[in-house]
Amino acid sequence: MTHRLLGLILFTLLAANTYSQEYLFIKKTLVEKGTNNPVPFANVMITNTTSGTAASLNGDFTIKIGKRFYGEKLKISCIGFITKTILIDSVIKHTSRVIELSPDIILLDEIIISQAPLDPAEIVKKAIESTQDNYLNTPFNMEFYSEITATEIATNNEFKLETVLFGFSEGYSASKQKQFEILEKRTSGDDHLKTLDYPYWPTFEIHNVDQISSSARQGILNLKQLDKFNLKYLGASIFDTDTVYNIEYNAPKPTKAITGYGIVPKMYKGNIYITTNSHAIVKHEIFTDQFTYMIIYKKLDGKYFPYFISGERSPTGIRMFSKVFNSLTLKYIEIENIKVIDYVTNEFQDINNVKYNEQFWTTNYPRN
Repeated sequence: MTHRLLGLILFTLLAANTYSQEYLFIKKTLVEKGTNNPVPFANVMITNTTSGTAASLNGDFTIKIGKRFYGEKLKISCIGFITKTILIDSVIKHTSRVIELSPDIILLDEIIISQAPLDPAEIVKKAIESTQDNYLNTPFNMEFYSEITATEIATNNEFKLETVLFGFSEGYSASKQKQFEILEKRTSGDDHLKTLDYPYWPTFEIHNVDQISSSARQGILNLKQLDKFNLKYLGASIFDTDTVYNIEYNAPKPTKAITGYGIVPKMYKGNIYITTNSHAIVKHEIFTDQFTYMIIYKKLDGKYFPYFISGERSPTGIRMFSKVFNSLTLKYIEIENIKVIDYVTNEFQDINNVKYNEQFWTTNYPRN
């Protein structure tokens, strides 16, 4: 079975909706009703399919829809907002670029108030122990679209690196690994970090934030270090069909043992969102003085898979004059006809060795 999540296709269109012979491209912006603030990283799915995409930091999304799905609906979900379902035909006819989402005003704490006080540490512990119930334990393939933007702070000039990443995961259980191969790349702008031989490594964020069952679990996901954190329950909200706990944490005294990093950050904290019924981790944010990571998981056929990952890096050597942001969107999951990667790939090698295939990018990710 193949689950296809159409990636965050970066078409710049003159109009919001454009027809072609086989596909319709819809480009919209998600905002909060009443404030018009952008709603970032929302999940946008086509009903009765596994096709969809994720909104950007600014709430923008572009989705490519085959004509056979014109009678379906768009289902839009984001933590803290009421899930919205809209007929695709209505989206086509509606000329406004904006789609409004209503904030979740249901105080789910009222449901919990009669129970014993919630222990956030116990919730996190149950989430870690429930890994094998909530995530696929067997091998699967995945493909991501990555867009890395390196911004020169003084001039605001940008260098952009886009890549398509094919991955093999042994599954979500102890000591199982992930490996990726960079299939395609495209660059634009002047690389102001070239003289520093900066290693962009598109898969860097995947390995560092998708740590649910890794043998090298870091931070809050390491049960041996859980007592080193201060945890606070911030309340409950809704994500798609799940209700979720929001738990804030921080490590007062970060160490290598806690973070797993060679250079210990001065500040290490985060937020973790866990479903109230199955204790599945659906979103995790990590904040330090050197980087930030975020991962969002989406449920498909009863199991959760990462569908959006982002990270902003501020390595010591470039922190004063540049910032690097990477966003990765899942394009598809394959759980049956698995291709095993059992060879040395180009995952952490020089990105310049990957050739530019103009036909691929023109066909799949055309620009203006």
